[in-house]
Amino acid sequence: MILHLGDGVFDLARIRADYPIPAVGVKGNCDFSAEEQAVRSFIIEGVNVYMTHGHIYDVKHGYATAIDAARKASADILLFGHTHKAVYELSGGIHVMNPGSIRDGCYGTIEIKDGKPMCRLKKV
Repeated sequence: MILHLGDGVFDLARIRADYPIPAVGVKGNCDFSAEEQAVRSFIIEGVNVYMTHGHIYDVKHGYATAIDAARKASADILLFGHTHKAVYELSGGIHVMNPGSIRDGCYGTIEIKDGKPMCRLKKV
């Protein structure tokens, strides 16, 4: 599955057309006419994923508000972008990850084994 965290969400349409796997996205602050939602929450293989671009939670000034929103949604994983800086931490049992920017050669992966997520930051 491909998860797109916004800004350039129109690329998501190309991804969906070019790759025969599920692709889910949220819109970012630069996706003015995008029809994607600003926040998505879904369960995959028993893991609750909460994804947002992050601008609505002001993540450039800290992650606490986004983490609180993810906690209220009973999320296991919080994914966000907006800062374009790769971050991974475990906060009160929630995996918090910003995969950074593919333009800077960063991306993230999530592997789920036995209902437990393993998040990793990668360099191209």
